Amino acid sequence: MYTRLTCQTLLMMTLALGTIAWGATMPQSINNDKDLKSALKAAKTPEDHARIAAYYQAKADRLEAQATGYEQAAKAASDGPVVKNITAPNTAARYDWMAKQYRQEAQNDRVLSASQQQMANGLERASK
Repeated sequence: MYTRLTCQTLLMMTLALGTIAWGATMPQSINNDKDLKSALKAAKTPEDHARIAAYYQAKADRLEAQATGYEQAAKAASDGPVVKNITAPNTAARYDWMAKQYRQEAQNDRVLSASQQQMANGLERASK
């Protein structure tokens, strides 16, 4: 009796959890990397891929703005008094390095955005 009840309970739990896992839905808006991850799994339509591309583009724009801020800080630090400790967090070289990293990450996001846009265009052509 207990074995049958246990098997039935396990079967029902498996079915319930399985339908939850397979029912991944596209989030209405992508606000963070967690939403992006679920959006990438659930993307099926050209609109889904366009939404993902827009998120990558917006993220790249934010990173470019941060890079510009670090470049301005580097210029201000290089015009100021000389810092003896070159590994200090407020040196011009460190700000330049941070700006370079942000620009590189922004470039990667622009490539990902273009890739998603290509997928959206391909799906649009395939559906016509």
